Amino acid sequence: MEEYVDRFSGKLVLVLLDNNKVPSLKGGRSLWGLQRPLTYTEGDEGETITVPAGFVTDLASVPRWAWTLVPPDGPWVKAAIIHDYLYSTGGTGIWKKHPASISRSTPYSRLEADRIMKEAMENRGVPGFFANLIYLAVRLGGGPDWDENRDAIATQEVQRYVTEKG
Repeated sequence: MEEYVDRFSGKLVLVLLDNNKVPSLKGGRSLWGLQRPLTYTEGDEGETITVPAGFVTDLASVPRWAWTLVPPDGPWVKAAIIHDYLYSTGGTGIWKKHPASISRSTPYSRLEADRIMKEAMENRGVPGFFANLIYLAVRLGGGPDWDENRDAIATQEVQRYVTEKG
């Protein structure tokens, strides 16, 4: 029997974000802030992805109509946060003013980010049906979010270059 290796390090501590009256929402889903960094060590390569404290997530980005089958806060939460981070940074691991927090030298592709989420769900013991369902959902529906984030990152890089050369 193969020995279980937890690929996550760091205790998951979240705080619900609000504006002192109601929770902060994105697409009808509550937003949460990481209180501590969360690190995932990727499969065979041993590369690490560290989500810094302060990163904002909606946990699993599941449409409200599907919550009875796949709620946003199931056993896939840690995997969803790693996935959110890779998507929001366009695979670069560069977030706000934090240094890059992926150990490899090249950004992850969308396919790699989706596969890492599936691998991370399996590592957390998410049953195969749910891991495959969530993976299929992000493969089918995640493209627009990935493209939007990559476009925003490219725009920021151009603006930074113009400012530095200006």
